[in-house]
Amino acid sequence: MTRMCKRFSQAGFDNYRCDTEAQRNIVAALKHGVKNGFSRNILLIGGVGTGKTHLAYAVLNALAEVHTASNNPSYRWYGENKVIYRTIKDIIDNIRASWREPEISDMKGFCSCPLLIIDEIGVQYGTDGERNELYTVFNRRYEDMLPIMAISNNSLTELQNILGQRIYDRLIDGALIFELNGRSHRKP
Repeated sequence: MTRMCKRFSQAGFDNYRCDTEAQRNIVAALKHGVKNGFSRNILLIGGVGTGKTHLAYAVLNALAEVHTASNNPSYRWYGENKVIYRTIKDIIDNIRASWREPEISDMKGFCSCPLLIIDEIGVQYGTDGERNELYTVFNRRYEDMLPIMAISNNSLTELQNILGQRIYDRLIDGALIFELNGRSHRKP
């Protein structure tokens, strides 16, 4: 379900640049989730190029390694095929496309996979129609206590406006919220 991209195929916690205590805390929290399971939502917010997507792929790659090393098909927390990573636009596009072709719907996976990683929150139109489509995913996961790792370049106030109060409240309830600051890692 998750498309691994070439750019982040080698992303890991060890090759993420930790320049601050806050970054070390984020890595520690994510490593803990990989080892012990994610029990809370995690929200990574901050500027462009600060490593948020790298960290999401580091989680995916670490879970795949742990799953493979476990030699146990019923690995306790996650298998790499049970974690979904998508941009929010991809989720919205999938929901809309499934109206015409129900067999392509990933809605069941979005709502029930052990960990859903949603990137680029805020890079959608923020319309009421999109909020209505997304509400089902966020609410079902909230009710079933299934964690979301959400990634955005927007501030918490901006996210509240983009997602709407109902989704935003479900996302931040008990969440670990980390802000990554600094200049873009992409700049020379």
